[in-house]
Amino acid sequence: MRRFILGLLSLLFLFGCNDSKVKSTNDTITVSIIPQKYILEQIAGDRYQINVLVPDGSGPETYEPTARQMQEMSKSKACIITGLLDFEKAWLTKISDQYPDLQIVNTSVGVELIEGHADHEGTEADAGDAEHEEHDGELNHANAEHHHHAGGVDPHIWLSLKAIKVQSATILDFLVKMDPENKSVYSDNQLKFVRRLDSLDKIIAEKFNALEKPVAFMIYHPSLSYFAKDYGLLQISIELEGKEPSPAYLKELIDQAKTMKSTTIFYSEQFDKRSAETIAKQLEISLTPFNPLAENVEENLLSITGNIINSSVK
Repeated sequence: MRRFILGLLSLLFLFGCNDSKVKSTNDTITVSIIPQKYILEQIAGDRYQINVLVPDGSGPETYEPTARQMQEMSKSKACIITGLLDFEKAWLTKISDQYPDLQIVNTSVGVELIEGHADHEGTEADAGDAEHEEHDGELNHANAEHHHHAGGVDPHIWLSLKAIKVQSATILDFLVKMDPENKSVYSDNQLKFVRRLDSLDKIIAEKFNALEKPVAFMIYHPSLSYFAKDYGLLQISIELEGKEPSPAYLKELIDQAKTMKSTTIFYSEQFDKRSAETIAKQLEISLTPFNPLAENVEENLLSITGNIINSSVK
């Protein structure tokens, strides 16, 4: 596995540079999260100064743009967003009203979004249902292929190679419209990027297909739903719609962990890990951190693949 990871990292290093022949300028483009900065750079090269709203180490769930960032946004030619994060939705109207000439680029357009579990399970239990019905709803949710955040749609579209391809096409269209003189450079860069994504997608799929089915993993906050969907994995979420598990659901998780022979719980570095530590102790398994907002999305998804495979191989 180590040789596999090192080999693919070398591949990404060799082919990861774009032949950006576009001269760098002082023009600024704002992006909401760091992974969008990486995707933009693969297409635009170093032409633009990129302003990232959510700083490294912070989580978008609790983020609010500062007054200084709002002021800096006035200098941007555009703002590239996922269109799905709560802070983006809350501030989009304010940004549009304050800076009517600022172009907003929604990269979720065209992505096959993952909806709430009710769309897949058929019905949701009413809040006043009996405890055993609520427990059944939790179990169905945990074992469903799709998971979501409170509010309906899972926003983690930068954690799927397939979704990143769609986002890169949206960004390409925007750049070409804004700077048509450099269309060929942007198009060439995006094509090379997509070819890398396709190669990595194929390699990851082959690795998971070589394992015994089903491949399942436990995660505290369900941020890998798109990744799990892409490769037919079972994501078992401990946190349900932002809430910690009930005692009944926790008991079921312990039984599942024993059946799966799970060795770890994945948790996002942006979250307080104390709750995850408590759960891991009760399940008698370890914790494995990962950063869903790591800048290099290719290396990050490769690392996630290796961690899930290592936790699945008995």
